[in-house]
Amino acid sequence: MKNKNYSRARVLTLIPIIVFAVTAICFVLSLMLEVPTNRGVIYSILAFAAVISMFVSPLPCLILSVLGTIFAAKARKEGAPGSVLFLVLGIIEISVYVLGVIIAVLLFIGGQGV
Repeated sequence: MKNKNYSRARVLTLIPIIVFAVTAICFVLSLMLEVPTNRGVIYSILAFAAVISMFVSPLPCLILSVLGTIFAAKARKEGAPGSVLFLVLGIIEISVYVLGVIIAVLLFIGGQGV
């Protein structure tokens, strides 16, 4: 039976991946609908969702990744099998989302000057 820390680590490290996947799907669909067609509203909604998600999601996903990595480390310490995968995944997510937060802050600061 899996312990609580392993279950929490799994959920908290997979949520940012799901958010990234939904963002990527919205972005790809908006790129496909960018061609002049009668689907302008769908394109606008998908493009808006992708851009807002790229700008807003790094900080909450960073927090979830840090919490998931902490729970994965606790589960690893308790000897739960498979917790190493979520520990490594959490470390990779943290490094990616730290860059995302820095880029989002720079875009926010630079966007005010335009």
